[in-house]
Amino acid sequence: MKGAYLKYFGVAIIVLGVFACIPVGFHFGGVLGVAIFLAASCIAGMFFIGFGELVYSLQRIELEIAGERPQYDPLTGQYQVPPKDNGR
Repeated sequence: MKGAYLKYFGVAIIVLGVFACIPVGFHFGGVLGVAIFLAASCIAGMFFIGFGELVYSLQRIELEIAGERPQYDPLTGQYQVPPKDNGR
């Protein structure tokens, strides 16, 4: 799903920010620069994780309301609706 990619991107931002905060932060102003860069990377990462979770929730709601979307079968040239799984 699309939301999972945003969550992975957010985690990557946080991890790269933690690894890059010391060299980049000291270049921009010592310990305060490290703290600001670390906080900014964590906030940006959490934003993408939260937005990905929101997209994932909206997709689940759409599937509950509208059901599965028809998928195109190139062999027959028609759209086919996948069977609904009631055994959750």
